[in-house]
Amino acid sequence: MPNEENTDFEITKELDSFNDLNNQIVEVQEQKPEEEEKPLESEKNPEEFFTPPKKEKLPAKIKKWWKKLNKKQRILVISGLSVLAILLIVGLVFLILHFTKKEETPYVPEVIVQEENYRYENGVLVFLNSNKEELGRYTCENQSENLCYVAYYSTEDDFDVEQKVYENGEKVKTRSSIIGDTYVFINDNPRESDTEIKLYNIKEQKADTKYQLVKKVDANKVILKNESGLYGVMTISADAITTNIDFTYNYIGFIPNDKNYYVANLNDQNYILDATGKTASKAINGTIKNFTASYIKAKDTSGKYVVYNYNNQNTFNETFDYVELKDDYAILINDNKMNLKFYDKNKLNEDAFNLSNTAYVKTSVYDNNNTLKETKESFSIEENNNIITITIKKDNDSSFEVVNKAEGLLNKDLRNLNYFNGKLYIYSDTAKTTLLGSYTCSNKNNIGEGVTSLTNCSLAEDTIYEDNDYETPGIKGVIPIFNERFVFINDNPDLVNESNSNVVLYDLKTSTTLGKYRTVNTYSYTGTKEITFSTVTDLQVVAKNQSGNFGVIKINLTEVKGHIGFNYSEMEKLRDYYVAKDANGYLLISKSNGASVTSAIPYKIRNYTNSYVKVINNGSYYVYDYKGKQINRTGFKYIELYDKYFAGVDNNNKLGIFTYDRPESNILSGGELIALELTNYYGNGTLAFKVSEPNVLIGHANNTYTADSSQIVLPKEED
Repeated sequence: MPNEENTDFEITKELDSFNDLNNQIVEVQEQKPEEEEKPLESEKNPEEFFTPPKKEKLPAKIKKWWKKLNKKQRILVISGLSVLAILLIVGLVFLILHFTKKEETPYVPEVIVQEENYRYENGVLVFLNSNKEELGRYTCENQSENLCYVAYYSTEDDFDVEQKVYENGEKVKTRSSIIGDTYVFINDNPRESDTEIKLYNIKEQKADTKYQLVKKVDANKVILKNESGLYGVMTISADAITTNIDFTYNYIGFIPNDKNYYVANLNDQNYILDATGKTASKAINGTIKNFTASYIKAKDTSGKYVVYNYNNQNTFNETFDYVELKDDYAILINDNKMNLKFYDKNKLNEDAFNLSNTAYVKTSVYDNNNTLKETKESFSIEENNNIITITIKKDNDSSFEVVNKAEGLLNKDLRNLNYFNGKLYIYSDTAKTTLLGSYTCSNKNNIGEGVTSLTNCSLAEDTIYEDNDYETPGIKGVIPIFNERFVFINDNPDLVNESNSNVVLYDLKTSTTLGKYRTVNTYSYTGTKEITFSTVTDLQVVAKNQSGNFGVIKINLTEVKGHIGFNYSEMEKLRDYYVAKDANGYLLISKSNGASVTSAIPYKIRNYTNSYVKVINNGSYYVYDYKGKQINRTGFKYIELYDKYFAGVDNNNKLGIFTYDRPESNILSGGELIALELTNYYGNGTLAFKVSEPNVLIGHANNTYTADSSQIVLPKEED
């Protein structure tokens, strides 16, 4: 090994030489040349004057200096310069990078769009099942999420069904379904405005057919418009595609319904089609807006609604501003007023319901984030157990109307009369188009399913007061409406009796109550439950007022007024008079002015002649004169009065004839009583006897009469 001390010495010597060299370089750079003393012009050498001395240039000096260096010195200089150069280069690069903007390479981000049944990934559609699991893929021809996507169902239909729209008025679109995890409709077009869609088989990765639009019918059935612009219906499953309705129609639309009927247009005529494509209706005049199993609503060219049956017959023979159809009735709107009618034109309400806006078709408005902002709706209807509840919408408030369908069903069987929600409506015609007036009941009828009559509030019937030997009342019935104006109405509570019964006399023209009574007898005896009409100029009506007293009122063409005061505890009509009872007894009173014709008689008057009356006391008949004097002391089973005599039947059903002045003497020839076969003494049918002076005719069960051999022998009048 070399001597370490010598080595260290050599290195130290070289470093000293290198330092001396550096010092020399510094001195050369820093040393200023001393100013030489300029010689005088006279002292100058002429040659020097014309040829200046040459100065040594820096490269020459460096070269000269370099030659003076030994080998090691030269290596050290080169190494130092190399290090210096490297440092300069690194510094320069750093400064360039620091002060110069770096040019960035453009970044292309991934495009991933997640939708309900697919995902768009950089130009590829990834189809997803209901569990968000991948079913397959499709590579887009137009690689943009706005150009390539699972198609939407068409929104071209303009039916009267609930609408969902955005705030700009455009309809909310619904993404079409992936059918059977196999078939999907794809929109893949170069322009967003293009509408062509492909039916794509995910499993086979091919597009079967192209269409212009698709509309959903159910999970597997769709309406399609082909490339020729014609519509058809197809059923699509994982295994097969079946055509249900051929592509021959100019239009097909679907509204969910129990029969799976379609709306179709062929050659500018509108139809209802069944599920097989056969026409279920005749051609309908107008644009079909909705339908039921039996009826169709359409808009005519003027924008009015018409209701048709499937034979294209106008059901209501009129047009409307809007119509909504139910299975057994229709909602009809004109001038923002709602009425409900059965399809046979019978009404479910009489007084129209006022609506506050014209948003007849419910519309839900959403913002761009599909958040519901508002709902526009004029009304809504719910039905439960024959009760129809109509909610009328006004801004943020609601009001309610209730319709009892059972009332409408009952009204179908009523002529000239309807009953709705506690009111009677009376019409002049059986079609119920001309309303005479209405009456608001104090006691509403309870109308439920199956009820066939009005029980609490209805038109009144006559009450028969007569119990005598002359009047044979006819069959009672509803009292007529007099002069198309005056009507008697029963308005009673559920538990009605003699003390709380209420008959109202009502003026339909002025909507005024003219009187209230317990019972009345107009002697109309119509014999029917239907409404009838009668024109009267001077009709006398016997009535019992709320205090239990009887009197008589008169009805003429234009008014009702009192006639005989309500001063009697009993009253009935008997031929040309009224029989009335006051505190003193029974009277015959005049119909014309109510004046008494007789004195008070203690017992009920059964009939009369010009001077006498007959009465019953404890089941036996007696005769009284008009002054109240009793004529016979012996009672009879029956008595019939004649002008000059009376006939008396004893308890053995034997007949005798007696004079009023000699009531104990039989004036039949021979003085014998005649045995009778029958006991029908008055009224209709074959009577037990009849008098055809001077004979007495005896009635028989075979409706014949024979003359008895006895004859009436009147006593001679005394001078």
